[in-house]
This record gives sequence, structure tokens and C-alpha cells, in this order.
Amino acid sequence: MKPFLAAALLLFPPLATGQAPGAPPEEPPTFSESAGAEYVMLPVLVTDKKGRFADGLRKEDFVLRVGDTRVPVDTFDRDESAPASFAFLVDTSGSMGVAKKLENAKHAIRTIVSARKPGDDFALFAFSEGEVRMVADFSADPAGLLGSLGDLEASGQTALFDAVAATPERMMKGRNNKRAILLFTDGVDNASELTAEKMAELLQRVSVPVYPIGMKNSAFDALSERERQELSVDNLQMLAASSGGRLHLVSGDDDLRPLATQISSEVRQQYLLGFAPSGKGDVKYRIVVVSVIKPGSWVVRTRRGYRGTAPGGS
Repeated sequence: MKPFLAAALLLFPPLATGQAPGAPPEEPPTFSESAGAEYVMLPVLVTDKKGRFADGLRKEDFVLRVGDTRVPVDTFDRDESAPASFAFLVDTSGSMGVAKKLENAKHAIRTIVSARKPGDDFALFAFSEGEVRMVADFSADPAGLLGSLGDLEASGQTALFDAVAATPERMMKGRNNKRAILLFTDGVDNASELTAEKMAELLQRVSVPVYPIGMKNSAFDALSERERQELSVDNLQMLAASSGGRLHLVSGDDDLRPLATQISSEVRQQYLLGFAPSGKGDVKYRIVVVSVIKPGSWVVRTRRGYRGTAPGGS
């Protein structure tokens, strides 16, 4: 196991039944050392053991804990028709030009945008050589984003995690409480200088579910464990799990288009739970666990924690 991976796992132990993001109720989440009093909004996805979305859950069906403290839920909402914000982060390094991986990512983005609902907004970011550039800022009119997709070309090395760590706030500016970041990459990282501290900081800063979509080729399944580590699969998995998203590995357009539709549906199925930190005491990363007490076998996904002060009243 790589040193920074082991250190990050110590900082972020395996999930229990769920966790949380930091975000104000109407504004996008931000990250700063002085953000101790920001409202914490948790997008929560609940499914049964067969993967079917849980409908009809009520506020009293959820238990939310920060550390050992049970926290009252101030905000509770689930509206499948509510608009969502999607940030697309696309790897444009040279390796994405192989096997039409970049073109397949573009097709998936077009699939999600084509199924948009009133109020949805979208943004497009591209990265290579460790630099992220905004291609199209958040807008409910996707014309500019779709027009810019065709200009994306594959070139350069990949500093995947250096790029993601540098700009999480820019990818969280969508105006809707239901949000997701879709990261399209082949997982190759041949230029990052990632330390354990940087990895931990990255995981703490991302307060929106991240769906890394690994664009693999047919040779992936034959790779050794060492080769898979070099493709950053473990790190992508940690990024997904700590944010409440999910890692997907796809081999081509036939996998990707249905997956794009599935992820879009997941985002709209989120329950939204919120509470207010006290604004007093230490600002630090706090583990959050969300569980469902209604009888049944439930799988709960949400953020692993938030950075801020203790919940109000604790």
C-alpha cells in the first residue's frame, strides 16, 4: 500500500452507515478555517439491499450523529422534481485520447444534459498537467457548455489529484442543494506530487458527492495489483466514499451512457438533511453518521464528515 494511501485511511476509517457534507441551505458550500458556523447540508441516498431507492421515508426515520452525539435535524426534504447542479471534471491528458475515452466522456455529458429538468445547471472543467481550467461556468443554459465540448483535446501528462485538490470550491458553485461532481478520467496519474496531508485535505474539502468514472480499456482486468495502484483506483475509491459518491469503472460508450442516466437519477433521489453547528469551539473535521431506523435492510450513502465546529447544543 502506498504511504499516502495508508495515512489517508487512518484519517478516514471505513464507513459505517453514512456520513456528511458542509453546505449552507441556499448557497454553495465553502471551505475555510473560519467556517465553523456554516450550515451543514447532507445529501443522503438510501437504497434497499437490491439497490432500489427508498421512497416515503420521513424525518423521524433518520438518526444523525456527529461523533457520539445525536443531532436534531433542522432541515428535511426530498423532492425528486427539484433541480440539480452537475459539475463535469474531464481529464484531457494524452492517455485519454486512447480508445476514444475522451470522446466517450463527451457523449456521457451530452446524455445527462439532454435529460435536464427545469432549474438544473451545469459547469464544465478540464484538466491536464496539474492545471484545471473552467471551460463553462455554471449555467441553466447548456448551449455554451455543449459548444465547448468539441474543443476539448487530449494532450499532456496527468497530475490527477494535484488538479482535483487545487480547485474543489470552484466545482461547488451550483445554485441547487442537490449536487454532484462527475470526474471522467482513465485514472492514470503520472505527474502528481501527492502527500498524505494533501490527500487528507482533499477528502475534507469536497462537500459534494463525487462520482469518479474510470475510463478503462479492455486490458484493465488483466493488470496486476501494483499496476492498478498506479492507475489511482484506490484513491478514486476513497474520494468517492468520503464524499458520498461512487466509483464506476467503464470500458466504453455502451457502459457509459446508461451509467450517466443512472447517476443523474441517483442525484435526484437524494434526501436532504441539515443542521446548524454551534459556531463555538474548535474548527476541525468531524465524522458524521446517518442511519435509517425504519424496519428494513437499508444502505445509506452520504458524506463522511464536515469541517467546522460542534453541532449546536453539544
